Amino acid sequence: MSGDLAAALAKLNGISASAARKRIERRSDSIRALDLQFSRGAQFLYVAGQYGSPRFWRKLAEALVKTNGAYARAIWALSARGGVIPLTNFASAAGASSGLRQLSGEAVYGRLVSTGLLQELEIPGLGACIAFAKGETFIDELLPPLRARLIAETVLLQSVQEWAAKLGIGSFHSFKLRSDVPGSVPTVASFEWDLSAPSFLGPLATWSNTDKPKPGFVVVDVLLTDEVGADDVRPFIYKCVSLRQFRGVGRCLQFFVAHRYSKDALDMIRRAGIVPATPESLFGTDVARALMDLASTLIHAATHAVAPEKFTELFERLGKVEGAAGTLRGALFEFVVADVVRKTTPNVDITMNKIYREGGKDVAEVDVRAIVKDREIRFIECKGLLPGNLLSDKDVDDWLTKRIPLVRKYTLQNAEYHRYKLKFELWLTGKLSPEAEMKILMAQQTIGPQKYTIEVFYADELEKTVRETNDSSLLKVVSQHFLKHPLAFLDDAVNQLIKRQILKNPFGFDGIPEEMGSASGLLGQSLPALPSE
Repeated sequence: MSGDLAAALAKLNGISASAARKRIERRSDSIRALDLQFSRGAQFLYVAGQYGSPRFWRKLAEALVKTNGAYARAIWALSARGGVIPLTNFASAAGASSGLRQLSGEAVYGRLVSTGLLQELEIPGLGACIAFAKGETFIDELLPPLRARLIAETVLLQSVQEWAAKLGIGSFHSFKLRSDVPGSVPTVASFEWDLSAPSFLGPLATWSNTDKPKPGFVVVDVLLTDEVGADDVRPFIYKCVSLRQFRGVGRCLQFFVAHRYSKDALDMIRRAGIVPATPESLFGTDVARALMDLASTLIHAATHAVAPEKFTELFERLGKVEGAAGTLRGALFEFVVADVVRKTTPNVDITMNKIYREGGKDVAEVDVRAIVKDREIRFIECKGLLPGNLLSDKDVDDWLTKRIPLVRKYTLQNAEYHRYKLKFELWLTGKLSPEAEMKILMAQQTIGPQKYTIEVFYADELEKTVRETNDSSLLKVVSQHFLKHPLAFLDDAVNQLIKRQILKNPFGFDGIPEEMGSASGLLGQSLPALPSE
């Protein structure tokens, strides 16, 4: 800070405070001032070459704490998460309040963006994000671990929800989890959280004379980095301590969940009366290791093939959690598709989650891009839904009218690709509405093959392609988690019982009626479509 520097110069050189301030004003161009307001006209000074370094952010955070903690909490939150946060999660991570006389999350990042400290990015698949202003290369390097961490944290939050609901810690159907959908943010008082629920537990609820209890709350934030440090938990502690000072807000049970804590972080959390939980302390060693394996597998799968047995293992270890199977299915399907393409296409170069940019902004993403040298480029959109579920018409419209034209445009900017055949493919384990099928058919008939082709691969075609790989492990993964309706497993179980003659004939005639020879027959209806994940 300029005041600290003036005092140091005065002491070092034996000059007056005013002379030291004049010397700072006449500084060279290599010493710059950050365009951010501080109290009493003070400035944050730095050497140009230090801008954006870890020391730069640390010293800036220290300066901001003394003048405006909201900015410091934003920097701590970003630093803890590698430099990027989805906009929908920013207020929660940064401990921003929507209360009166408080700086909202929007005001905090808006000011930091305007000064050039942060940038707002539109990342396909993640939506709007806030990041340190370090350029596009920084984002490219960060995307695989960022996606992996967010997916693992989603599975963890679903696990915490199920655990807390079964114990009655929170009202069973009132849990809210963070998501990318505006308006569905877990909120208690003026703060946002990763998970929240009202609680009628005795120590949390407040009883009035009318015998109608006023609920307390359970709130949870999660951060699955390697180790959480003291600065990483400061925004959460700020939210928790501030919440207790609000009148009219019920008592609150507060959890922070991380893989591991530094000693300072652990001491700070405990002193603040917060539960410092870990996946291992909540769910045991197996689930904790599975969450770590999930993140590392997703990062590795972004650039390398992954053994199908690994996907099976993750489903078995994490899929028991209600909701987690759907999250895993959507997250892992594109990696399964990439593996199928690798094993069925000779001399192919695979790129996962290829992002196309215009003017520094992300405009389109391809789940799997497969290039066969001097022949063709396949751009594959992956939709791993429960069998029987419909892909939304909006997803189809966006693919046809936005992503395909944009990807083709930016691909052809590379002269080398002009002689390649361009194929846009939709791999789908669910179904399309008649309207969506008609739109795709019209696009296929309208677009000449000399420009590009459009194809849809349904579940039966996926199964056929997987069989061509002669990989029994891959076939098992695809069949079990992407092709079979969950009730089909009940069919298999009933059929096995019939074969073993455990299911006795209660009707007094030979054989069992055909319509009763399966779970769907016993239920008296065909397999229904289940809700999407």
